[in-house]
Amino acid sequence: MPALAVRLLPRVDDLRAERAAVLRTRLAGLEAALARELPGWTWQRPAGGAALWIRLPAPAGAAVFSQVALRHGVELVPGAATDPSGDHDAYVRLPFTLPEPRLVELVARLARAWAAYGGTPSAG
Repeated sequence: MPALAVRLLPRVDDLRAERAAVLRTRLAGLEAALARELPGWTWQRPAGGAALWIRLPAPAGAAVFSQVALRHGVELVPGAATDPSGDHDAYVRLPFTLPEPRLVELVARLARAWAAYGGTPSAG
């Protein structure tokens, strides 16, 4: 394993740039799919990291919606699970590390889960 690290170390800047480019492309694809399928959902493009924090339309609760999404094959992290105050139950965390075709399928499943939850594409 150390030999691999020695070979990769000189390329770390190139590898980082390549990974960033891949993540930017995946983020753009995810944002396009979300805007198309779930236009009532909102988010801010992250300055870093590999996940979107998405605000569900009011009065949706992320903890309950996450259970519905799970029944549609999507595991979400509700915002309140990472906030000790529990104030972020309108948010879900959605990574964009999957290849774009899988992200498109992910959004399609989320749209079906949202409909089952009682949300509409443009409102909560």
